[in-house]
Amino acid sequence: MLVLLTRALDEGTRTAIKLASSGHRAILSPVLDMVPTGAEWPHGVVGGVLATSSQAFELFSDAPEWPSPEARRLLPLYLVGARTKDAARERGFEGAALIAADAKELAASVAANVEASRRLLYLAGRDRKPDLEKTLAEAGKRIETIEVYSAQAAESLSDEAAAALGAGTIGAVLHYSRRSAEIFLSLARRAGLDVSKMPHVAISADAAAPLRAAGFDEMHVAEQPNEQAVLALVAALAARAETLSARRGARS
Repeated sequence: MLVLLTRALDEGTRTAIKLASSGHRAILSPVLDMVPTGAEWPHGVVGGVLATSSQAFELFSDAPEWPSPEARRLLPLYLVGARTKDAARERGFEGAALIAADAKELAASVAANVEASRRLLYLAGRDRKPDLEKTLAEAGKRIETIEVYSAQAAESLSDEAAAALGAGTIGAVLHYSRRSAEIFLSLARRAGLDVSKMPHVAISADAAAPLRAAGFDEMHVAEQPNEQAVLALVAALAARAETLSARRGARS
């Protein structure tokens, strides 16, 4: 099945490889470009690091203010997703890691298990929801936010994506955040494309919200907010398409 990926290029490439291993082909048309802000590691003692995206580690400055190798090995990590943990390990952060499925679960775990006196450094994107910081502040935690990266909206869909959408050959469009879904809709409208009839797959109800508000015909939301659940939906859609194709062939 032909799948359209709208997430950032590095992440989209990793997803495309996973899709290819299952026999699917992907078109990449990132609607967001992740760029570093140039933020640097702060001075003083840090008691733990929070991050909800692998970009937090991949796009952080390599300035001398980064913690020492020994500090990286010891700092506790509070993260969303296994990929974020992998990115932290690649940058030398070897401390004990608490991994949550999403930001809400992470906030609850940190609020319940981390002492209030500990200074926690939140490596964040410039465009983000305030929920994590708000929840932890209300729980009395010491949170210092460092904006590591910024997500810039693309100016248009790729030519390949626009052509495939116009021809109706896309089997599913994958959405990984509310903002990227909103940008995708805007770019599709700008290109004069009607994308309301094709299947759309969202990693969460929040990511699906702009598509539901637009009244799309076919909207699928992953059972869990992770890529494994998204790919399971892709597999189900591909199986359904094969079944329908076989039935049409039998009738003819």
